[in-house]
Amino acid sequence: MEDVKDLWLKFNEYSNKLTIALGRTSNIVGEYAEYLVHKHYGGRLLEISGAGADIEAPDGKLYQVKSRKIKGATSTQLNVIRSWDFDFLVVILFESNGAVKKALQVPVDVAKEYGTVNSHQNGWVITTSQKFLNDQRSKDITLSLSVLNQ
Repeated sequence: MEDVKDLWLKFNEYSNKLTIALGRTSNIVGEYAEYLVHKHYGGRLLEISGAGADIEAPDGKLYQVKSRKIKGATSTQLNVIRSWDFDFLVVILFESNGAVKKALQVPVDVAKEYGTVNSHQNGWVITTSQKFLNDQRSKDITLSLSVLNQ
């Protein structure tokens, strides 16, 4: 087994390379999720500091992207949503090895139903419960994003 110090140094080397390659922030999981969604829909990545959407597709639809790297259970709390100024929420759950476990395109009205006010974070949070992940009004895009992730 590799020495912990060596693993730490390799981790940081590759984290820094990914941050540079993605070119936005050091939130590698979130930035990589946005990268995949941008590849899937096309269009343009929006400004980092925007409270609403992350991507504007060629058809003008706006997408907010939330992601988590999970171990085991798929129930997790997503990062805060500060504005509902988008058309679709795209949720990506990554396996611990980086594979796409689940990816959904959720209409904003459906996402709002699952959002819980979090006054401490000044926004809403969504938990990826089984009910949320299996809501028939959402579109499962797991396969499409998995192919882009290969």
